[in-house]
Amino acid sequence: MANKIRTYFAAEVDALLPLLHETYRCIGAYQKKRSDRNEARLLDQLIQAGQALQFFKQVVQPRKQPYFDALLDEQLPISDRIIALDTAVGVMHIEFAVERAYVHREIEQLRRVFEESRHDPEDETLTPTSAIQDEALLVRGLPASPGRTSGKAVVIARNSDYRLVHTGCILVAPMTRPELASHFDRVAGIGTDIGGTLCHAAIIARERGIPCVVDTGEATRRIRPRMLVEVDGTEGTVRKLR
Repeated sequence: MANKIRTYFAAEVDALLPLLHETYRCIGAYQKKRSDRNEARLLDQLIQAGQALQFFKQVVQPRKQPYFDALLDEQLPISDRIIALDTAVGVMHIEFAVERAYVHREIEQLRRVFEESRHDPEDETLTPTSAIQDEALLVRGLPASPGRTSGKAVVIARNSDYRLVHTGCILVAPMTRPELASHFDRVAGIGTDIGGTLCHAAIIARERGIPCVVDTGEATRRIRPRMLVEVDGTEGTVRKLR
């Protein structure tokens, strides 16, 4: 649907933006001072934003629609509902039209990550992983959450493999899904085959300070289960450790 949402639903988007501005203002106020008053205002604003976003749920990819519902799920922690809001707004491709009233802890790094993510897949200045002569380098992708960490890889081939996630592991998957949310406290780093800086893995990784590399193209093929690897979410690389 990409930018077609703005084309086909211009009036609805224009009506939504002031509501999003106020919601992000409330997020900023709550993150600055987590008082009962600010929390109550934010919860009320998240419900209003979630109800307004339900209109757009029908025109985005089915795999992204659960985030629109998660925003309204009062059983979820506030942090997860903020992630759901960011993802819902991001998939509509109007995220840069919304002035964020709050500041991420890693705002300068995130701004750089966003800029680096806007690349042309055919750009010849990007060196394919297979052409790099670094023997330890397994894959290169988009740096989605800064930091460096290491651990044994858990490669996700099917949903049942999530049961293999253990404390300190490096999660390697085609893409992360909401089912992973309950395991994030145990994950030390993330590498995915596909995704961008606003994908599920990237957003949650930044929220929780987990180094993350996305859009590697072949992480699940080149990284074997239990392989000791290092994820560098600043450079966008995953290397094998000896």
